[in-house]
Amino acid sequence: MRLDTLTVNTQDALQQAQSLAQRHNHHVGRLVVLCAVVLGVSASAWAQDFTFSAKADKTSVKIGDPIELTITLGGDLTGIKIPTFDFPKEFVVAARSQETNFSLRGRGVERSMSLLFVLVPQHAGTYQLGPFAIERNGTVVKTEPIPVAVEKSALPPRFQPQGERFTL
Repeated sequence: MRLDTLTVNTQDALQQAQSLAQRHNHHVGRLVVLCAVVLGVSASAWAQDFTFSAKADKTSVKIGDPIELTITLGGDLTGIKIPTFDFPKEFVVAARSQETNFSLRGRGVERSMSLLFVLVPQHAGTYQLGPFAIERNGTVVKTEPIPVAVEKSALPPRFQPQGERFTL
């Protein structure tokens, strides 16, 4: 009788083990699917396209008229090294600012950064702003250059540099 009890208990244990293994495999399958979904969302959130551009609000001005130059980076900004941008010596940087935006969208996180420069031309002529370059993960990415025509003004310049400050 003990042998029969032992056999029955062994069979019950085997059935319970098989049942547990099936449930475990079902949960493991769900866990694998969940991990794949989470990793897929994370990958799509951070593996977005990258954009880099520069635009000026004006390309034809008079001496002393400010130009707003906006350099924009968007998408996956990891691994980006932003240098100090150079401008023609005939332009004075009157102001600069930086803005960073994060957005949660259906396909993930979007990030953008805008660098705004207010440039004031001091001499007449034809100039070129850029091309601007940044390094991203060891690769140099450049914008297109922006041509700017500066004409002489009949009036004195609106901005007069005084050291690091400007007066209106």
